[in-house]
Amino acid sequence: MSYQDTKHLRACLRPYTRRDNVKAMVIFMGDMLLYAAAVAGILYFESTVVKLVLGIVAGMLVSSIFVIAHDAAHDSFTTSKTLNKVIARVTYLLSLHNYSLWLTAHNRVHHQVTNIRDMNSWSPLDRDEYQGLSASRKLLQRIYRTPPGMCLYYMIERWWKYKCYPFKSIAGKYNAVYLDFMSIVTYLAAYAGLLVYAGLGMATVGPVQALVFGLFVPFLVWNFMMGFTVYQHHTHEDIAWTRDREESREMGGQVDYTMHVRYPRWYNLISHNIMEHTAHHVDPRIPCYNLGNAQKQLAGLIGPAMHAVDFSLREFLRTMANCKLYDYENHCWLDFSGRRTSRPVMASDREPVLRAAA
Repeated sequence: MSYQDTKHLRACLRPYTRRDNVKAMVIFMGDMLLYAAAVAGILYFESTVVKLVLGIVAGMLVSSIFVIAHDAAHDSFTTSKTLNKVIARVTYLLSLHNYSLWLTAHNRVHHQVTNIRDMNSWSPLDRDEYQGLSASRKLLQRIYRTPPGMCLYYMIERWWKYKCYPFKSIAGKYNAVYLDFMSIVTYLAAYAGLLVYAGLGMATVGPVQALVFGLFVPFLVWNFMMGFTVYQHHTHEDIAWTRDREESREMGGQVDYTMHVRYPRWYNLISHNIMEHTAHHVDPRIPCYNLGNAQKQLAGLIGPAMHAVDFSLREFLRTMANCKLYDYENHCWLDFSGRRTSRPVMASDREPVLRAAA
């Protein structure tokens, strides 16, 4: 699907870019209160099992709050640019993300060069690259592309390298990046200090348990949720990856590189529609609370041209088993032995029939 097709679709979805400050603030305040309640429960309840459950809940809430930060960073959450920046910077702190680095890595790279080799999350190696790795790096790549390894992948390869610490090769002389990193350090010190202080003063939890269940467990859960979510957005046997911008334009547009994984309504509710992802890539200005309707409209416009699949554990594990390496010459997926596991993915496979907006 060409760039012009994407422009047409964006025009059709324009009504869904309207922002609603009341909805936005209800979502923001509701999630923050739920997160505070989960942390308070970790400190209050004596049962280790309850603390673990609440730590997992807190981690899932961090992932929901991250969707708010993501929208605010796109300036699509409220009608105010200033308020969006404030909300984004505050909510990114919970996941220890650098707001300014996110603008570069996500808004200015991912949305402009989606599924281009070495420029996006879950960029697959080709057979020669994999074979050239050391034994330890090969093992790490194998671990990454397993369900438990999703946490490690995002934490090591994306969060630390591109979304937190201002390495000079990424940050350059952009002063805001360094200020945002200092905000993360300050927040982390203050939050960890508060947990330790609460642990020392309460009989139901010690400082070690307060840190483990109030900080480390939620952070690990969050990293898993992020790796799990982004993997599904852009990795599937029907989704192509390309070597450079020129090849990317030749093979298609945003619709071609994005998978719509259909989840139950309850999951879309608690995840703020983050899996309604095709519409977001067509127009990042659509706020999360409008994405469900926008996705339905988009499906009506392009029909079978949309990559879509119902989520199931079996389907997910099958995709993980098939999508290990990528053949950029023939555009098909490979396993770690170099055996082809998918048919060639070519732009001509799915000719869209663009319909007029309803």
